Amino acid sequence: MLTDSHCHLDFNVFHHDRAIQLHQAFSAGVRRIVVPSVARQYWQRTLQLSGEFCGVRLYPALGLHPFFIAEHSKNDLNILDSLLAQYSGRIAGVGEIGLDFSKKKYDEESVLQDSKEQQLELFEGQLMLAQKHKLPVILHVVKAHDQTLKLLRQYPDVNGVVHAYSGSLSQAEQYIKQGFKIGVGGAITWPTAKKKRELFALLPLESLVLETDAPDMAPDGLKGQRNTPDQVALIARFLAECRDEPESLIHRVTSDNVEQVLQLTDPCSP
Repeated sequence: MLTDSHCHLDFNVFHHDRAIQLHQAFSAGVRRIVVPSVARQYWQRTLQLSGEFCGVRLYPALGLHPFFIAEHSKNDLNILDSLLAQYSGRIAGVGEIGLDFSKKKYDEESVLQDSKEQQLELFEGQLMLAQKHKLPVILHVVKAHDQTLKLLRQYPDVNGVVHAYSGSLSQAEQYIKQGFKIGVGGAITWPTAKKKRELFALLPLESLVLETDAPDMAPDGLKGQRNTPDQVALIARFLAECRDEPESLIHRVTSDNVEQVLQLTDPCSP
């Protein structure tokens, strides 16, 4: 059994062939997919992707992604709070949330600084909700691991998954110490990702989870194309090669890790 811990099946790009993609994922051995949302406009759509479809069980998560900070409003946190309470038991976690301090979308340093302050406020607000509702979080962290770890120390009971991990070995060990799992995605297959493969070979398997981030972060050979949830099987194969471990072990342990940290249970039918 394979589990994709991070797949945006709610995105428009999957509207025309979502069932086909789920059939293909099932054929590849995928039995569970976590679907994290990125903005309020997606929440109801994401909630509808709860239950079993085409043999694959889907688990929604609700959050406000830092990359879209300009689209969020302060009232979104109140709405999120209400939904987390209303759909208690159906939601896998609060996510995708976090900090993104990359400069690629900011023309001026002052604009980036304003965004950082807004992101930190929004991130802490969502950590408070995760703590309140006793839910794990799904983190998006880009060029902000030290700031994220500092903030997480104020919420020692909050754990979850660090999606698309891009930090150092030392930072990964700090996340793991707080109970987080580290997300391994399509980047592990890229020819330029030697250091990333070395990192994932060093970390304990009990701290790793697999993810596609579909439709983004496509594996080598599909770069520039739409990524799909069946590609988690390829990611598992590469991780097995990096670690010199059987694929069956990778499948079992990473799936168990997702179930444990996100507390996956059989969700209600939509």
